Amino acid sequence: MAKKEIQFHDYNYMINKLRNKGMIIDDDKLAIELLQSVGYYGLVNKYKSEFYIQGKKEYQENVHLIDLYYYHTIEDELRNILFQSIIHLEQRFKESMAYIIAKELGVKRTDYLIPNRYRRVNKAKKIITFLNETIEKCQDNPTKYYKNEYGDLPPWIMLSNLSFGQARMLFSIFRFNWSKYVTIQLLNLNERKQAFLHETIDTQEFVLIEFTRNIISIAYQFRNNLAHGNRLIHYHSKESLKINGLRLFANVQVFSNEEYYSNNLCHNDLFALMVSLVIVLDKRDSVFFINQLNLWQNSNFSNTKKDKQFNKFINSCELPVDFVKRLANLI
Repeated sequence: MAKKEIQFHDYNYMINKLRNKGMIIDDDKLAIELLQSVGYYGLVNKYKSEFYIQGKKEYQENVHLIDLYYYHTIEDELRNILFQSIIHLEQRFKESMAYIIAKELGVKRTDYLIPNRYRRVNKAKKIITFLNETIEKCQDNPTKYYKNEYGDLPPWIMLSNLSFGQARMLFSIFRFNWSKYVTIQLLNLNERKQAFLHETIDTQEFVLIEFTRNIISIAYQFRNNLAHGNRLIHYHSKESLKINGLRLFANVQVFSNEEYYSNNLCHNDLFALMVSLVIVLDKRDSVFFINQLNLWQNSNFSNTKKDKQFNKFINSCELPVDFVKRLANLI
């Protein structure tokens, strides 16, 4: 079968095409402005499956172009909230890594970028070689400044210019006690130990370290999805949260066993990311994150033009309708 040829179509053609598929265009001028602002792909192609009649390439009854725009803005607002919080997680992650590297290995590259000082030496050799090449090529500050002024990089400067993925790669070869330190910091275990974990830090170290690795992977994969402007709806990360780790932090008021096992809630979905962020951010940032989600929800519910699309969006993301209340139970 021959491939379709890509053709240029003007905005009037696009509007007529949408009308022929059953979409209601209330104002041609506004429609052109929306298409110019967001683009046909970003406004229409990205979300059309949510508004089509099942099994047909036709729009459901009473679908307006402005409905797709509301749907787009709802997702865009959430994307900004999530992205900001993932950046905070990334900063905490790198800071804890830098501290333990400096403490255990030293502050010079000849101290801390030695493969045999890490676990899984063969893998470490490849990663360390890659990191050294990345550092040499880096022309961004503060790495560039330190290379020029001191001829060396302490680990906190090295990590500042590494991507989230590169930092995650380095973490994968951390020795057990270093991973344990990062885990204690990210999961705020010193604060939580007295509150509800009791002796969990000592008796379930491997569970907690694996749980931390899974959280980092989920946050990293969602971050990439967000950064590329892809859809949040129906997105699932490749990594999943294990219930034995989750239950140390999340009780049945956050999700039930039936929801986890039967509905896959909090495995690798958007709710799993939200739960992960509340767990690993410090208390101030966790509260701020939940407040931002609450404001986002309330602003869309209070808007009668948007509330229908908001409910549709929540459903497409497989979020519980009371997701904000559930997240608050983690604090």
